[in-house]
Amino acid sequence: MNAVDFYNLDQYDPSWNRIEYNRSKTEDVRDDDAFISIKVVPEAKALLSKYMGTLQSRYSTNNGLDTALSQGMKQLRKLTGIENITFYWARHTFANIARNKCKISKDDIAEALNHVDGEHRTTDIYIEKDWSIVDHVQDAVIKLFRSLATPKQSSENLKLGKNVISNPNERRKSMRLVSA
Repeated sequence: MNAVDFYNLDQYDPSWNRIEYNRSKTEDVRDDDAFISIKVVPEAKALLSKYMGTLQSRYSTNNGLDTALSQGMKQLRKLTGIENITFYWARHTFANIARNKCKISKDDIAEALNHVDGEHRTTDIYIEKDWSIVDHVQDAVIKLFRSLATPKQSSENLKLGKNVISNPNERRKSMRLVSA
């Protein structure tokens, strides 16, 4: 989801299992208004509850939000060890991880990215959107990130019951990121 789409979401109810919106970048050029439905994963619920409906009062433009999100992505890169994660490139990163790490098909990744397949445009008229395909791709990528969210521990530290992150400030930062 692009920063502008987050910025434009003016409401969120924690009981919702999905966020549905029209993708700003392509809504004016598509017959379906670039509608997409995204499952809300547990890790996102607290952040959505905290920020949805308040972003326009916190940031004067979606560019301000984009800058703030980029700072948060730096922390995620440190936590996961995946160097190429940026909010600007989140869709690219998501697609690369889905394909290269999770071995998801390109067709399913395209569906998750809400792409229109020009070669199958006519066929797509007859096929109802199945959001479970998008959910499957999202679940695979989230599962990978969950496995990376726990700080790696050496066998020596595991025997001693120690955390690899010994600096208390760094430990708090990683705990906030994982619990958020």
